[in-house]
Amino acid sequence: MKQEFPPVTDRHRIATDELNPPPRLLLGPGPSNAHPRVLRALATPQVGHLDPHFLALMADIQELLRYAWQTDNDMTIPVSGTGSAAMEATVANLLEPGDRIVIGINGYFGTRLQAMAQRYGTEVVVLQKKWGEVFTAAELRAALEKHRPAVLALVHAETSTGACQPLAEAGALCREFDCLLLADTVTSLGGVPLFLDDWQVDAAFSGSQKCLSCPPGIAPLTFGPRAVEKITRRKTTVANWYLDMSLVGKYWGAERTYHHTAPISMNYALREAL
Repeated sequence: MKQEFPPVTDRHRIATDELNPPPRLLLGPGPSNAHPRVLRALATPQVGHLDPHFLALMADIQELLRYAWQTDNDMTIPVSGTGSAAMEATVANLLEPGDRIVIGINGYFGTRLQAMAQRYGTEVVVLQKKWGEVFTAAELRAALEKHRPAVLALVHAETSTGACQPLAEAGALCREFDCLLLADTVTSLGGVPLFLDDWQVDAAFSGSQKCLSCPPGIAPLTFGPRAVEKITRRKTTVANWYLDMSLVGKYWGAERTYHHTAPISMNYALREAL
């Protein structure tokens, strides 16, 4: 059995050169250029994920996210992962096998919600719209009246087209038909005003790398009281351990109980971006 590494070749020496990415003006849908203050935060010293300094910073992030979303939701946290991780967290926690979800698809990311929901044994009803158009209140009412879902999922700002879906009427309709409203705000958070509580949005998720101008790798998520109640009344265990809010929520809640090692530097960056 070998006890030593083989000699380094020229190929390996090239790979160990100091990293020096070229500067870019990022004008696509994401990632976006980060503010120098955000970049400086990434270079600050590490602390432990249970260090009192970091626990205090966690509370700062939660309050800043509540302000950005205009919500008082207790369960407002960043997920360790990209926006797709936060998307899957909402699906995994809000839906159980046999639940019905109506998903409004008017662009690419509605189809991603559909793909995720299908993996959790749910009945997925697709409400289709031409890409770039938004759903009317009448169309949403008809879908809720016909299908009586547990959750209505809408993409607030569709990255693939730029369409911005009105949510206020959707929230009122969801209360009328006793279902939860889930909103994808990956592109809109920090880009357009959001009023989750006023619009009666029950759950929302976002990403760090778009209008928040933070590097990708951490993703905001919020659950309102009705969503939390559905999670606590689940009859089955959440099928995704890493994103199980009954576990992750204890780390971000009053208990501060260890679940997984939080990405320290990404939390620094998100705090500065917010």
